[in-house]
Amino acid sequence: MNSRLLKQEANLLYKSLAPLLKVNAAFADVILVDLAKLIQLCGRSSGKVSAAELLAYLVTYALIKQDAEKLDAALNRWDESPEERLKYQKLTLQIILDLTQTQPSDSFELPSILNRLDEEKGTNYLGDATNAIYKFAQAIVKADGTVTLQDLEALSLVWQRLHSYRKLASYREGLTPTQTSDSADLDRVLEEALAELNDLIGMSNIKEEVKTLTNFLKVQKIRSQRGLAKTTVSLHAVFCGPPGTGKTTVARLMGRIYHGLGFLSQGHLVETDRSGMVAGYVGQTAKQVDDLVKSALNGVLFIDEAYALVPGESGRDFGQEAIDVLLKRMEDHRDRLVVIVAGYTDEMTTFIESNPGLESRFNRYFYFNHYKPEELLAIFEKMASKSHFKLAPGAGEKLQKLFADLYENRDKTFGNARLVRNLFEKSLERQANRLAVLSSLSDELLTTLLAEDIPDEMSGVQTGRES
Repeated sequence: MNSRLLKQEANLLYKSLAPLLKVNAAFADVILVDLAKLIQLCGRSSGKVSAAELLAYLVTYALIKQDAEKLDAALNRWDESPEERLKYQKLTLQIILDLTQTQPSDSFELPSILNRLDEEKGTNYLGDATNAIYKFAQAIVKADGTVTLQDLEALSLVWQRLHSYRKLASYREGLTPTQTSDSADLDRVLEEALAELNDLIGMSNIKEEVKTLTNFLKVQKIRSQRGLAKTTVSLHAVFCGPPGTGKTTVARLMGRIYHGLGFLSQGHLVETDRSGMVAGYVGQTAKQVDDLVKSALNGVLFIDEAYALVPGESGRDFGQEAIDVLLKRMEDHRDRLVVIVAGYTDEMTTFIESNPGLESRFNRYFYFNHYKPEELLAIFEKMASKSHFKLAPGAGEKLQKLFADLYENRDKTFGNARLVRNLFEKSLERQANRLAVLSSLSDELLTTLLAEDIPDEMSGVQTGRES
């Protein structure tokens, strides 16, 4: 990581955005929240927020906030020792989490505000700001010296969100420091979440069940507003199904749906698994669970492979302690916390039935099925389109046959969308090898996948759970 260059990029970004702070000081908080979302978005490409991304954010935060102490930490103390770096990484990560929880929607707010400001004033703040922020995003994903396919997808999402605007009555409307709470905004959150759900490939049963649940909750909300008796409903859920079938994606959308319906004030998603809940020392597991619950309050706590909390072999294990603490916190915060547990169907059934407390709190099941061959092909085509690739004649037919064979011979670890992603990445590698020997490359060549770029078999391509 080149710390000096990252600090320079952060300083350049601040200089580009400084004119906005002179227009209205309230822009500071809007900018910092959007940049926090950007850091999280880039971090998802590699599975974690990197030290480079945290350093770049801390410098920008300190400059915008004019926080001399944090600026000194970023410019001078960050590189003093591994201990100091870890200390300030944790500080920066907490700042990012705190800011994004105040505005849980994944969309950026700044573009909408600047678009309206430019309309009112005849200025060009929007173009200057979005160009500067996108350049900043490019710099931080390149900080480790490599740019992966996931990095490129993250940059594509950043670009899309920088160029997505919602209608504002005036630019000042977007600067109001309040959480989304009025009915119009909540309706928009709900409408967008449901639209994203319906845009997912396959999952017809999941979409129908979510639609039914949403309608039921709408009616319960109306009955409550009119002082009528309402049926007690648990929002906690069990997501059953094999890997790569969209359980995490749907859990994230459920948080936004519950927020749009007014049952959660934020609707953000906190993901974890056994390793994030269970410690190896007495007394530490309870603290880890408490910290997770605290971060998930007013949103959704998603526990993947939750059955691993109850090990198959007997003996002392802190998994049961994690379950006990979680059940207690679910009761303590029953109006502020939704927990979704996920994993293979048989294992999850055994897990829930192993504890009366779990059975009483989790009675809503969603079953995710394997993607069929035609759905796997559609997922591949969607991934390709998002990355500006298209399939040449013959490539789609080869993929259809390959997916049909894989589906026919699938086992418990069949990777579904993960398999598709791995195959897509392998196809891009083969295309790169094919193009590397050419002296001239047109856009058509760079964006077209031929049949020969598609692997003939899945040998060497990961098909199931990612390591």
